Amino acid sequence: MFTRRAAIAASAGLALAGSARAAGPVAPSLDEFLKKPALRGAALSPDGKRIAVVGETWEGGKRNAYIEVIQTDDPNLARSHVPVGDHDVEAVSWANDERLLLRTARKISDFERKHANWSGDIERGRIRRLLSITAEGRDPKVMFADELPLHLTNTNLATIADMLPEDPQHVLMLAMLAARVNLYRVNVNTGAAELVERGGPQTNGWEFQNGRAVLRWDFLSTGGYGSILSRPEGETDWKVVRKIHQSELFKPDFSILGDFGEPGVFLVATRGGDDAMATIRKWDVRTGALGDIVAQRPNLDVDDALFDQDGKFAAAQFIDDRVVYDFAVKKLAPHYRGIDGFFSRECNVSISNLSRNHNRCLMHVSGPRLPGAYYYYDLETRHLENLGLMRPWLTEDRLAKVELLDVRLRDGGAMRAYLTVPLASGPRPLVVLPHEGPEKRDSLSYHLFAQVFAAQGWLVLQPNFRGSSGYGREFADAGRRRWGDRMQEDVEDAVAYVLASGRADPARVAIWGRGYGGYAALMGAVRNPNLYRCAVSVAGLSDLPRALYDTRRGGRADDPYYLHWARTLGDPKTDAAMLERASPARRASEIKSPVLIIQGLDDNFVGPIQSQLMANALKAARRPHDHIELRGMGHSDWEDEDERFVLKTSIDFIAKGFA
Repeated sequence: MFTRRAAIAASAGLALAGSARAAGPVAPSLDEFLKKPALRGAALSPDGKRIAVVGETWEGGKRNAYIEVIQTDDPNLARSHVPVGDHDVEAVSWANDERLLLRTARKISDFERKHANWSGDIERGRIRRLLSITAEGRDPKVMFADELPLHLTNTNLATIADMLPEDPQHVLMLAMLAARVNLYRVNVNTGAAELVERGGPQTNGWEFQNGRAVLRWDFLSTGGYGSILSRPEGETDWKVVRKIHQSELFKPDFSILGDFGEPGVFLVATRGGDDAMATIRKWDVRTGALGDIVAQRPNLDVDDALFDQDGKFAAAQFIDDRVVYDFAVKKLAPHYRGIDGFFSRECNVSISNLSRNHNRCLMHVSGPRLPGAYYYYDLETRHLENLGLMRPWLTEDRLAKVELLDVRLRDGGAMRAYLTVPLASGPRPLVVLPHEGPEKRDSLSYHLFAQVFAAQGWLVLQPNFRGSSGYGREFADAGRRRWGDRMQEDVEDAVAYVLASGRADPARVAIWGRGYGGYAALMGAVRNPNLYRCAVSVAGLSDLPRALYDTRRGGRADDPYYLHWARTLGDPKTDAAMLERASPARRASEIKSPVLIIQGLDDNFVGPIQSQLMANALKAARRPHDHIELRGMGHSDWEDEDERFVLKTSIDFIAKGFA
């Protein structure tokens, strides 16, 4: 279907594999896993004629960032090299067919943390800016160039709200002013910004049609419930069209995907009406009514949507262990099947950019043993080209394979789990890795923590227990109010499945988790004191009644945020005994194995009080434990040093437990 030149290009990144096989492959070190990627990002121009690839090299401790611009009309894909210097370029995109936008970042200094009057959240500890340059690397302009007050008060001046495909000389961007999010039209040629609209006290952002804001998000800074307001074409005032809980934005209950191309109509991922699975539906911004189904599958929640460079809907994305698409642009389907087959249907082939004529696309390809690569494909010539590997030193033969497990549950149900198998042979120690959420899911993908643990010679088990997303409403709802029993039973059944296979050493089993996974690790140590040799909880809940109490803003029992979590965890009025029994901090005396608790003090999602309660309970029960609090670390998107510390500390703790 397409040329095999891609195979030759891909083999260059695997050159080390051949030489390593002679002596046997060696699992990567922690330093190799955490080494900065050689490629940071790539983007296809709207007309499909050029690709920009951002990479970096290091020399003498100094970063040398660069951009390679590839001419796709050239049969040899000629490249030009544009040096950027010592800048952390996190992402690249095309403002139009001629100019690039680079998102740069640097750390906030201790002096700035102490003295600057920053607006917004500084949990991530970085200052981000957006730079516009020509594709030839000339005429650099910083966005908001003349807005010094914004630069002095905003940690993040790099958020693009809309690319304005109808106006290629401008983009819409967000910035904080006087504690409010405002909307600006910014000239990509000069960096000059013009205020378009002021947000309300709770405004987080907008959605657009034809460059005009027609939807607005308003949420309290503390999260919880908020409103979607609409202002359709021809109207001047905002009106509330839907009340929504913030958690819905991160799961498929109701998530706006993009403009459908009809006036006043957007596409949303939703389990609206009687839909058993999350589907893509039309949504009328005037009435808030759900309309026709645009895409659905009978056994999977929709995960996302693909839009072309002009913002037109091209495909629905699902996770069926790997990324799969249902294409609205029908001509893409046979080409995608061929590309997927080229990668032996073992990788996630995600389309990053699709040209406006749908003839060229840029793809990010990753898998359990491929930490990421960028590929270009031309539908007319059927040519597939490897543009580069993100971490070429992590070769396929050095990384652990991942197997799919179909686990039969004790009540007759079924569950998918993933087992990462180390290079070492014989019965291996087993680390159980329940995911966050809990309404998220694991998939067949490159997972840093699973690969790092497997590199220690440990099997790693990732179960998609009930309560996970991706498998429909019934599967997700089966975990509600069942944190302490059914969801734990599913994890236990997955562990029993692996142990019964004889591949894991039953005397060396540990459990590690973050967020909900941290709770599951603590609860697992309570329920299975003779199974787990140790448990690690990173930012895990430990006392459910206290967690529910803390959601009652102003002490109100009718607070919508509180009511949401009462439906998820349990109602303290009717489920008090269940909530206490499902709280690891209230059952610390039942734990026998050592426990490691790690908590970021800047975590705005799981407050440090939850880890403190667990540590105090373990201390009172005289159970072995370590409690580490890290200043400046939030719930996720950690700084490099935080990630390194958590991994190294966890490895040492688990290894000691296995000894």
